[in-house]
Amino acid sequence: MLMVEGFDELPADLPPSILTVGVFDGIHVGHQEILNQIVSRAKATSSTAGLLTFSPHPRKIIASGDAPPSLQTTEQKTEMLSNVGIDLLISIPFTRRLSLYTPEKFLGKILFHPITKEIYVGSNFRFGHRRTGNFELLKGMGDSHGIHVGMIKRIKLHGHRVSSTLVRKAVRNGDVGNAAHLLGRPYQISGTVIRGEGRGQTLGFPTANIQVENELVPLPGVYVTISEVNGLKHPSVTNVGYRPTIQPQLANDLPVVESHLLEHSTNLYGLPIRTDFLVRLRPERRFDSLDSLQLQIDKDVKTAKAYLKESQS
Repeated sequence: MLMVEGFDELPADLPPSILTVGVFDGIHVGHQEILNQIVSRAKATSSTAGLLTFSPHPRKIIASGDAPPSLQTTEQKTEMLSNVGIDLLISIPFTRRLSLYTPEKFLGKILFHPITKEIYVGSNFRFGHRRTGNFELLKGMGDSHGIHVGMIKRIKLHGHRVSSTLVRKAVRNGDVGNAAHLLGRPYQISGTVIRGEGRGQTLGFPTANIQVENELVPLPGVYVTISEVNGLKHPSVTNVGYRPTIQPQLANDLPVVESHLLEHSTNLYGLPIRTDFLVRLRPERRFDSLDSLQLQIDKDVKTAKAYLKESQS
């Protein structure tokens, strides 16, 4: 997949493009429907399947205090776009100046380009200053520039429109099963295994302490997960939280993410790791003693193994 920061960086011999536009945070099932249609249309017309997106998220520039946490790292996002068949990713740096463009100026300076052959967007697509541009304006101006503009209907699950906002809500609530339903895959965090205090080893359940790269982690609690290291996937139990039995929580503490890989004991320090969240077993809580905590972890591991066995049968 070719990645550029503007149309000026495109090679001169690139075939005409079938484009879609948007942030596509999380690339949920609604996004995937749009991307799949872009890819299919590009193949049918021997064109380039492209996505024009923005970095950072526009709301981080327009209203930084109200900006949502991203559901994916840049690496996760670009990898998935490549896997679904996108040939071209145009990532436009979003600035305060760009946010003030009228819809007409946005189309003329950003979106309409000689390489743009067709554009497909969702029904709720908005653009330009204060999001005043809509599909009707896009289509009208597209017609005048000889660019076909099409609408792709939004997907609904259980009567609700799929959105990145709903995915974030599910992850924040620990409802990782619903998040997976909306995403079409488990919610995943990625990071690097760092050295911890060795408490897990002392308790008989060594853990990989993860320096998380994602902006959003699930609600504190204990989860059944699948952790991938060196291309190999391992069943695991992951704790997200503040380890209240071991240490007092400070007001500005960030949650710790640590995974116990079942039936795996290799040294993982310094290795990249990805963890898929399947189901939440229980909330995190404080135990009266380390022995009580150890017994609970043992129960969690047995419950996780039973869940994984049942899900694979």
